[in-house]
Amino acid sequence: MNYLVSFLKSRLAIVDETTNSDEILDLIRFYEYDAVILSLTEDRMADIEILRKLRAARFHAPIMALARSLNEATRLRVLQAGADDLVVGALSHEEIFMKLQNLIRRSRGFHESSIRVGAVEINMNAKKIFVGDNHVTMTKKEYQIIEILALRKGAVLSKETILDHLYGGLDEPNPKIIDVFICKIRKKLAAYGVDDFIETNWGRGYMILEKRGIPAAQLTPLTPSTLTWPDKQRLQKAIA
Repeated sequence: MNYLVSFLKSRLAIVDETTNSDEILDLIRFYEYDAVILSLTEDRMADIEILRKLRAARFHAPIMALARSLNEATRLRVLQAGADDLVVGALSHEEIFMKLQNLIRRSRGFHESSIRVGAVEINMNAKKIFVGDNHVTMTKKEYQIIEILALRKGAVLSKETILDHLYGGLDEPNPKIIDVFICKIRKKLAAYGVDDFIETNWGRGYMILEKRGIPAAQLTPLTPSTLTWPDKQRLQKAIA
């Protein structure tokens, strides 16, 4: 499991790990998790009760159970207890990650590996942002912020919530750093004609709403030599 945790972190996931069932319940009360991975073994079938407790606590995010081997009766018990997926046998970390990502995406109402918001495409497999055919270069943290907000499209996320997703409660910087990240994201997207992709909800946080975007075929990077006066005004507004 330790190797899987390291792999998930390498794919920009924030992971909390515990072997204490009571601590699992405490964690879901205080933090909003996208998913839970539960490692099962034949000699620890009491862990199935954790599944029931999570569902009884109204934890609605996907739960994936992993096991090296389980008989059919036990597999059925795991699924009946509330697991959304059960992986038995050796799978590569990449396969587990893809399965988990698909579960999270579908639980949020998205059926494709890419989320489209107006003219912006968030490719969750490649971890890249596109406007039309243009790849918009983002840092890891900038991409994570966009994905977090896009998966919760229409919901306002506070700076503290975004920080939890970015840093997992460890060595978190001042919440004002989120304002800096958002400003940089807006500036990069504005260069491709995308305005107001991330909205500010004053006093509460940030959100992404579905908007009518510029048709992808009309989108080209805006450079100082091609900016007209209205474009300059629009770019200045987006950066401010």
